[in-house]
Amino acid sequence: DRVETTLKADIAASEAALRTEIAEVRTDVDRVETTLKADIDRVETTLKADIDRVETTLKADIDRVETTLKTEIAESEARVQVKIAEVQAETKADIAGVRAEVAEVRTEVAEVRTEVANVRAEMKTDIGLVRAEIGGLEGRLYRQLWIMAVGIVGLTVALVKLIG
Repeated sequence: DRVETTLKADIAASEAALRTEIAEVRTDVDRVETTLKADIDRVETTLKADIDRVETTLKADIDRVETTLKTEIAESEARVQVKIAEVQAETKADIAGVRAEVAEVRTEVAEVRTEVANVRAEMKTDIGLVRAEIGGLEGRLYRQLWIMAVGIVGLTVALVKLIG
């Protein structure tokens, strides 16, 4: 009877100690989870800020290039018009020559417009590549977050198995 009482007291003490350890482990897991959530939030905030900064920079670059190209086209067209006027004033008799020069100038304008279209297409491609890179970064971030979450779940399961 005395041994049974001692054994029951020992079991009760062991159970109390085990409950205390379980509570401490749960507290540690909660603390780790809180830290991980804060880290994830910080990484998401940083990534979003980086994406916004890249988009803002790209938009500013596109606007600047478009403005420059429009100015260059306007200047080219102005030069073309002046040249046409000079040629007509100087050589009314040689209409065939003037027509050839006008055709040449129009070809230049078409080439400039083609170059502008090519630059715009390249810029759109570059924007698409940047967006794809951003998507890749987001994908890697979410994979890392998933791995961290799986690790936490695995750690929790291992702790529960140890405790249980």
